Amino acid sequence: MSLRLLRVLLPAAALLGGATISFAAAAPVADGGGRHAGLTVPLCGKQIVLTASYLAPSKPGEGTGFLFHLENGTAEPIVLAEPAPTSAHWYAKVGSRWLWRASSGSGGALVNAIDERGPLFAYRPAKAPENAKYLTVPAHGSQEWVAREEDNPALAYRPSCEKCNNPGEHEYRAVFAYAYLPAPGETEPHLLTCGLRSPQVIMPPQWDRH
Repeated sequence: MSLRLLRVLLPAAALLGGATISFAAAAPVADGGGRHAGLTVPLCGKQIVLTASYLAPSKPGEGTGFLFHLENGTAEPIVLAEPAPTSAHWYAKVGSRWLWRASSGSGGALVNAIDERGPLFAYRPAKAPENAKYLTVPAHGSQEWVAREEDNPALAYRPSCEKCNNPGEHEYRAVFAYAYLPAPGETEPHLLTCGLRSPQVIMPPQWDRH
């Protein structure tokens, strides 16, 4: 899966979880990694909910990690292509607002920066992945999993934007997203074709950004 920094197109203030956040729409890019301009998915309904919490490293040299929880309140199983989530979006506290700083991964950026319940840009591989792995959540069930940046580079804690960082900012939060469309020939049953975005995840302060 192609990984690259997603650029800001349209910053705008929106309200999320009681805090003011400046969202940024990210451009869908057609490239060899499988992104295609214009591919979008609707946000999943309230019966399918993704949440996450930060996990501190448990041993020296271990990377950033998170515990993810996916609740499936529908009458059908759902399947996610791994690695999940497909992207991470970082925000910094500036005064009383939370401003977008960086995104990584593929799929999950808001199409309309001011509509947090609107559709998401999606990632679709150019061809069916070899040795594909999937995560299954049963009907009316849930699934938890731990993922670290060693397994999914999009999770690396790099909340930095060279041109938009403010001196002294050190408080950060993350939003994780999943938006995936099957590649041509990929026929995994029950593959989720709506998008997910988690609530904010509080991250440890970082004092060395400047």
